[in-house]
Amino acid sequence: MHYLIPLMNNRVINEFFKIEGLHHVDQALKEGRGVVLMAAHLGNPHLAFCALRVIGYDLILIKGGAPKKAKHRQFRYRETTEDTIFIDDSVLPATYKEMILKTLRAGKVIHYYGDTREGRAKEKILFLGREMDFATGMIHLAHQARAAIIPCIHLYQKGRIALIFREPIDHHWERGVDEYKGIVSEFAKLVESYILHYPEQYMGIYGPTVLAHYYRSHQNGAMPIGEG
Repeated sequence: MHYLIPLMNNRVINEFFKIEGLHHVDQALKEGRGVVLMAAHLGNPHLAFCALRVIGYDLILIKGGAPKKAKHRQFRYRETTEDTIFIDDSVLPATYKEMILKTLRAGKVIHYYGDTREGRAKEKILFLGREMDFATGMIHLAHQARAAIIPCIHLYQKGRIALIFREPIDHHWERGVDEYKGIVSEFAKLVESYILHYPEQYMGIYGPTVLAHYYRSHQNGAMPIGEG
């Protein structure tokens, strides 16, 4: 993957990618809103968001940790400070939130993992049969910037990367802070439905624990994969 991404072009994308619902992103940007693509650790997100960059979207990745030093970067993909906000970088402990707000207010796109472990403010959401904590810090920043929150699903399907954008779930912030739990609930329910169809593609922090618990608890009369 790291060697393929620098070689990606429109021909590769046309042949090996299937993109659905991109008009939701275009509409939000047309309205002058920034966009948070709320994704999960499902499928191959790196190939997906890098494809968006190739076709012309100014996309910034939110990533834990600090940037790694890259050798021979022309032959290998690495996140850089130009296209990534490293939220755990010791050099930027007090400024990454301002960077996120500035990015969204400039009408750009941020790719964010909504099933991430990090975050102080959280809501308990029923996910795969158990209550789990979903962080709401990014939702708060999106609210401040009046940005659109658009669920983004990336999967490997029949030799292609499927990149699926769903309708925005921020509801134009009509209820303000009261929207937060509804947003993470709607996102969690959507991700859960895809995980149950494609469990082998889920790499999230709940994959080896909650997902395994779900299938154990449903082994008598369990829902077959691909249904429901």
